[in-house]
Amino acid sequence: MSVKRQTLWSMAPLLVVTVLNLVSIPLFYRYLGADLYALLFYVATLSGSFGFADLGLGVAVGRYVGVELGRGDLESARSYWGTGNAVAVPLLVLMALVFMVLGFVFGPRWFNVSPDNVRTLQFAFVVAGFGLFFAYYGQFWNILAQVNLDFRFVSLLRVISSTVQIAGAIVIAALTRDAVLIIAWGTVLSAIQLFALIWHARRCFSFGIHWNLARVSRMREMASYTGKTFLTLLVNNILGGIDRLALGRLAAPVDFAHYTICTNAGQRISGLSAAIMGPIFGQSSRAVGAGGKQRVAEIYEESFDLLYGWLVLVAVWAIVWRHAILTLWLGADLGSAVEPILPPIIAAYCITAMANISGAQLGPLNRVGIGLVIHIIAGALVALCVYLGWHWGGLLGVAYGFLASRAAFVAQDFFVMKMIQARGWLKPSRWLYLVFQLLLGTVIWFLLRTAHLNLTLQLCLALLHGAAVAAWLLRKDIAILRRRAGGPAIADKT
Repeated sequence: MSVKRQTLWSMAPLLVVTVLNLVSIPLFYRYLGADLYALLFYVATLSGSFGFADLGLGVAVGRYVGVELGRGDLESARSYWGTGNAVAVPLLVLMALVFMVLGFVFGPRWFNVSPDNVRTLQFAFVVAGFGLFFAYYGQFWNILAQVNLDFRFVSLLRVISSTVQIAGAIVIAALTRDAVLIIAWGTVLSAIQLFALIWHARRCFSFGIHWNLARVSRMREMASYTGKTFLTLLVNNILGGIDRLALGRLAAPVDFAHYTICTNAGQRISGLSAAIMGPIFGQSSRAVGAGGKQRVAEIYEESFDLLYGWLVLVAVWAIVWRHAILTLWLGADLGSAVEPILPPIIAAYCITAMANISGAQLGPLNRVGIGLVIHIIAGALVALCVYLGWHWGGLLGVAYGFLASRAAFVAQDFFVMKMIQARGWLKPSRWLYLVFQLLLGTVIWFLLRTAHLNLTLQLCLALLHGAAVAAWLLRKDIAILRRRAGGPAIADKT
């Protein structure tokens, strides 16, 4: 299965989650109010900062298992996997307890929560601690599926669980307005998803927990790689969310809610691009194991082509049509409040999304240390730009400061491009496409400024704009499908 097909399977649940999240945001905001809506994101912010919970062991084990599978050595792969499980389970239990204690004791002191919601926030952190264990141990097993190049089952499982989780959370919010119950519902579904992944791995890959195959020598082999991965995750998850951590203390709950609405939309974009990281990681690991460095460059170019056109379209389209989109999505008042900060945040997350390609290859190429340096620089830039942006321009300054900090990830792209001799950003046709999209967006924006169109007409034109460019991006796939169906192919002269 090609990187493209694997990515499409991996992307399917993220598309579902994206749509459901975009629909659910105004509903949660309406049912919970600004204070409780912000409280959910206080918990999510600290939970996201614990992305290092397995100390990088999951990525390390995935890399070593993938390399051994590429060599055809199943027994060694199982030995690495068993060693990882023997360390991961007690480690994640400990991390979950640390999360609960930190959230319960320091959460009310750090986040700007009203006195009436202090106890709710504390119990929310306790319940979320259980969810943290199930979610991160589930990710451990998800990596195993990725290196076995099996994305279909995982995709279907996530589509079902995500749909049930978000739909159930909306019902709970509407009936109870209880943030703790919403988090508890997500925890239960994370546990069910974990057990389903374990069952599937036993049935399809003949991989169990394999504690009996754990070896100290395997842990020593993975120690250096794990350490560098852990430091990368630690820096990324603590400093990567520093904009929200800072705003949680500095800004009023309503301003924090406005900012998180935009970052939530932006994270949907980078989250969709994260779907490609699994296929890239799995295939690159196997390519390294088989000694195929040229294949690594081919994977990079194929992945770049897959994402680039769509991300440029999303960025230009969202910025040009933001007023109509936000009015339809959030309503006139809330949409107007978040509209100024949406463009820089969307652009920033599109850049981050492209960097996921090079980021996914640093591990298989054994250049995790470079990734650590990049994330330290990015975190420092976020901290500096958020601080300066807040004092110079308030919430809008923070948004543009976050955009400026993405320069570190562009540097990461160029490092990997040079290392594997890929063209990436330097391919002329990609720049021509970017210029074309920017010119088209500028013309449409100018027409919108001069012609006073009602909301319905704006939305119709927005759909026409997006559909036309999307059809152009899909022209090769459409031609292939028509050839398979026996119809006349569309000539592609580009």
